[in-house]
Amino acid sequence: MKKEVLYKKLFNLTSIITDHFPKAGARILDFLLLNILGNKILFKFFSLQAERRVKKVKTFNCFLLVSDMNIGDAINCSSGVAAVRKIFPDAEIDYVVKKSTKNLFKGNSDISNLFPVFIGSPFPTDDDLLTLKRLAQNKAYDLIINFSPMIDNKIFGNRNVVDFSLIAVELLRNAKDKQSINNVSFQTYRFITILFKDLLPEGFNNRFNGPGIYLSDDAIEKADNFLSDHGISNEVPIVMFNPDTSSKYTRIPFVVQLELLKKIAGLECIIFISEGRIEKNIEKKLIQYLQPEVREKIIIVNAGFNLEEYAALTDLSDIFITGDSGPLHLAAARKYSRSGQYSLRNKTAIFSIFGSTPERVYGLDSKAPGFFAANQDAPSRVFVGKSPCRNISCINKLAKTCSQVRCFQQLDSDEIILEAANHLATTQKYKSLRRNRYLLNNISSSCIKKTDE
Repeated sequence: MKKEVLYKKLFNLTSIITDHFPKAGARILDFLLLNILGNKILFKFFSLQAERRVKKVKTFNCFLLVSDMNIGDAINCSSGVAAVRKIFPDAEIDYVVKKSTKNLFKGNSDISNLFPVFIGSPFPTDDDLLTLKRLAQNKAYDLIINFSPMIDNKIFGNRNVVDFSLIAVELLRNAKDKQSINNVSFQTYRFITILFKDLLPEGFNNRFNGPGIYLSDDAIEKADNFLSDHGISNEVPIVMFNPDTSSKYTRIPFVVQLELLKKIAGLECIIFISEGRIEKNIEKKLIQYLQPEVREKIIIVNAGFNLEEYAALTDLSDIFITGDSGPLHLAAARKYSRSGQYSLRNKTAIFSIFGSTPERVYGLDSKAPGFFAANQDAPSRVFVGKSPCRNISCINKLAKTCSQVRCFQQLDSDEIILEAANHLATTQKYKSLRRNRYLLNNISSSCIKKTDE
């Protein structure tokens, strides 16, 4: 728990600095953290350390990969599992994740054994650590790869362990290079390929499109039934809006959300709005302030949907709009039917709106340089508010303690709506809707003409 106390003190200090000196404090923190923690010497040190540990391993038959603590982390770190499987196709690969995400990875053939362990966030509980310790003791793992900065390698005993340090330094180094892809999922995959660069199979294909998740028939059917229960045709465009996030520094400000919902309602679409889990009843408060004609276009997705079912519903949506949160990575991941009985659309445009956290690390954008695209057959876009105090320490949104939320200043909602309108106009649903209305109008005009005659 000493590590947890240290982290809290460090991020509280960075918050105090930017509270008192927003612009100057942010510049100083970026200069210090990016140049000290992201320097070449440190990168070389961690590289050599990782190489030495890999060279100690005589065989690579059994791996344990440990994700970080949150929902999005479990999805992003699964990129590491995919890379290990590609390099070692016959190895046993065990994966430790947050307990609530277990169903997302059932059916993933890259994973030999799935261990849904974590209940803590952002720090592991004592039970989390005890379970992890027992896992490491009960099996002779050739190598343990620990992606969580919150878990001390000592918990694994005397096993060979490679941790997140190299990825962390690389993310900090790339923060200064605006052209380099700095997404955490992409860098996790790349980290594994660098770690085993001398063991890559002949003709190894380094291409990586992003993580995937697996959905049960029940989840897919529940999402389909949600549409039919509300009388929504497959030809009606759907915009799904997530108003909640785990931190007030990543949650889109209430007034901006209202503005966005009013403008989205002006588009030809149905709006799904997620029920708040952290900010309770946020969806009801938003609807309360909207005009009746706007409310008519909104359907609340209640909290009774589990992660699988929620993911299936995002797959039926044409656009998913959110702040930086677990649902962002849930919607952006490629969807697969666990049974193989269903064909998922994977045509959801992902629009993420960023406040405190670094948009190139967690955001997904198919147009902007330095970004990684969502694993969907549709555009992904990142929109960032201006902030006088944003700096690299904001990466840990759950540990920050800033007294003011200044993360979304000057956010251009018109830009978001224009992108949404342009994308909807390209969808088959929108074209079919337009064509049907044209035919209906022509039939109506013809009927009126015949009546007049």
